[in-house]
Amino acid sequence: MLRRDWAAEANLIAAFLNERLLDGERVVVGVSGGVDSDVVARLAVRALGGERVKLFLVRQSDFSPVYVENARHLARDLGVRLVEVDLSAFPRALIAALAEADPAEDFQPDAVIDPNRAKCSLRTFLLSTYQDRGHVVLGTSNLTEITLGFFLPFGDGIWHLGPIAHLYKSEVFALARAVGTAAAVIEQPPSAGFWEGQTDLHDLAHWLTIGQPVGKERDWSEGELAEVDRIHETLDFGRLDTALRLLPQADDPRVADESGLPVDVVGRLRAVVNRAAVIKNRPFGVRPSR
Repeated sequence: MLRRDWAAEANLIAAFLNERLLDGERVVVGVSGGVDSDVVARLAVRALGGERVKLFLVRQSDFSPVYVENARHLARDLGVRLVEVDLSAFPRALIAALAEADPAEDFQPDAVIDPNRAKCSLRTFLLSTYQDRGHVVLGTSNLTEITLGFFLPFGDGIWHLGPIAHLYKSEVFALARAVGTAAAVIEQPPSAGFWEGQTDLHDLAHWLTIGQPVGKERDWSEGELAEVDRIHETLDFGRLDTALRLLPQADDPRVADESGLPVDVVGRLRAVVNRAAVIKNRPFGVRPSR
């Protein structure tokens, strides 16, 4: 990670928010109890004051109590009310309705993938609703997630302004220390918190094993699961972010040498990044002919 003045970075982001918002505009941040949303919320209050910042937390089944308490501590620390919305019954009901209406897609309400993806989709519903009330949506995605496509493009990828979208995850950790995020939040393994033992790096290891996002429930062979474990053991955000920074300008052996990742993992990482780039760069409409 490059050396930065993180206090100055926090002030720069606060200035960015002030410049991009109209006088009196309010913002909304969906907080999760994780480091990214904690940092964004703190930067928003620094820039705008607590009266212009709305925080909400979606309560879900199997959501770790640790993340709930983290979000409550954040709100208390900032002097901002936390809106807690209990949607625990909705993800399974949503997937069950889809399974009945569209059996060809094989939606599985009692599995892991579909109901937990629906939890993110329900956050989008709340963001859209607050947007209709005049709030500007602040995103919590970081550059690591954006480069990998490791987010739901129509879920947590929906926002008007991305205060930390230029920072890799390891840089967000450094910024968090500068803005007052609790040590427990910084030190916990990054995770959506939707089920016991789930972590972002373990999820990513599954992606790297099959070369693409896990789109639906599937059976994993013993060999694939062993590969997931092998790849997972090599990953940390320092190595990952170093590799992501170098990929556009260096070949796989050099990236592996400088990041500490195995060269075959670098190759898998490059494939996932290239796939994400294609998806992110699809045009919104037909390009005019000349």
